[in-house]
Amino acid sequence: MELISFILSYFITKDLSMMTAFICWTPAFVERTSELSRSASGAGVRLQLATDFHQPPPMTPRGRFREAMLLDLTCPHAALIMEAASSSRGFNYRHSWLLLHNSSERGLIADALSPYEILPDADVVWSAPDALLDVYKIKPATPYLLTDLGLTRNCSRHQLRALWGALPSAVTRRRDLKNVTMKGISVTEPYNFKGWSDLRNRQIDTFPKFTYPLMMLAAQDMHFRFDLRQMDVYGVSHNGSFDGLVGRLQRNDAEVGLASIFIRPDRMQVADYISETCVLLCAFIFRQPARSAVSNVFLAPFSAGVWAASAGVAAAAALLLVALRAVLQRTRQRDDLALFTLPETLTFALGTLCQQGFHTTPGVTSVRLVMFSTLLASLFVFTAYSAKIVAILQTPSDALRTIDDLTRSPITIGVQDTTYKKVYFLESPDESTQQLYRRKILPQGERAYHSVVDGIARVRTGLFAFQVESSSGYDIIRQTFTEREKCSLKEIEAFKLPLVAVPMRKNSGYRELFATRLRWQREVGLMSRERRVWLVSRPRCDAAGGGFVSIGIGDVLPALQASY
Repeated sequence: MELISFILSYFITKDLSMMTAFICWTPAFVERTSELSRSASGAGVRLQLATDFHQPPPMTPRGRFREAMLLDLTCPHAALIMEAASSSRGFNYRHSWLLLHNSSERGLIADALSPYEILPDADVVWSAPDALLDVYKIKPATPYLLTDLGLTRNCSRHQLRALWGALPSAVTRRRDLKNVTMKGISVTEPYNFKGWSDLRNRQIDTFPKFTYPLMMLAAQDMHFRFDLRQMDVYGVSHNGSFDGLVGRLQRNDAEVGLASIFIRPDRMQVADYISETCVLLCAFIFRQPARSAVSNVFLAPFSAGVWAASAGVAAAAALLLVALRAVLQRTRQRDDLALFTLPETLTFALGTLCQQGFHTTPGVTSVRLVMFSTLLASLFVFTAYSAKIVAILQTPSDALRTIDDLTRSPITIGVQDTTYKKVYFLESPDESTQQLYRRKILPQGERAYHSVVDGIARVRTGLFAFQVESSSGYDIIRQTFTEREKCSLKEIEAFKLPLVAVPMRKNSGYRELFATRLRWQREVGLMSRERRVWLVSRPRCDAAGGGFVSIGIGDVLPALQASY
């Protein structure tokens, strides 16, 4: 029963607790089958015996647990199991296969396994009495690569555990793809494409250009070449069938995409994602309207309390002058105090707030002291008021802070012309976003959609909010806006976009290889470098307090209206 002990030790040392055994042991070996069942039960391994090779159990490439798969290749219909596993991608890391045979001759192994796809993500070991051989092929049409693990069926459980502990992972062992050619697919605008390293127009084909160098580094890292094809759309579902890049992956016409695309549930049904590359921000960018456009700037400098205190000081000064006049005229007759009636003192108080003096100077010290104190207080008030007016005229308002504010405002709305320009508005669960779309975007029809250059130009020149991929918008802003104009920019996020990631053919045999190496690129900073090259950060505001501000008729209109 050494074979039974070896089989269980092999899978137990791999920490596998569920096993499917495809065996056809003859009645002469009934005791061996019974021993396998008893030993598996005693070791805590759940065993399923599959003796009908014409109806094998499902071998799906995805599942919650790894499974042990035992196949006796000397059985008459073992090829049916191999074919079923190959066609359903059962030869992957989820299933750990142990193939039993009486020979370890390499030519025989190559001939026996040649019709089947045992790719780099497979965990398949050929077990002969005198050898254990790890087997896989780089590509379906290439020869098998056999690695002698240095043990036989007579090895102990301790030796097997030591082997798995010392053996590098499959990704590390199989990273060298031997210069094979792999089909890749990307997306470009054919009429605007000027090369993968063209930095003049970052807003054109941003994510294909950003992803391309990462995939080229992966090709150098894993020693393979791309047979690259280019499409003009990412892929939209038409009754379950996709066009564009995703459609090529769905139909197995390409192995991997060389463009980062949105992770969407419908796409996840037909393609895999191997690595997130960046977070895409998409917001309404606009210049906050001037304070004069949303409020009366002549009332804005002071709070209601300061206005009330200033009016109280002026009124108190006027009443005090009237009281002093009444007292002094009873004690002595003075002609210079006759003018200090209530209307005149109120005029004096109002004039002091406007930095105007009085047409006469009384000789009474107490009256002079009241007038001097009032003029001094009004000087401080007027100085603070003037400084605040200047600051207000130089500072944009904060009137627009939410999606609802944009909806209620007179500002015009535009959207970047992209393949997903309508999708995420319609799919957004936020009622405010839906209302903005229905009231501000939908009535415009196709006139609401602009190129990045045209949309940002309208942001610069008028009351216009443009929903754009932030990086693309920042690039145009950096080139065309003045330093002061950059300081007036405001952003409001309408909805959160999904992550963007590199897509791959569903259940590809290279998925784990690519995912691991792209993860390594992220960890060592290579991905961050490409992000800094292709994705522009928000322009800094370095001139918030400098320069000149032109004052228009709208800024002083409230004062003119009060005058007339």
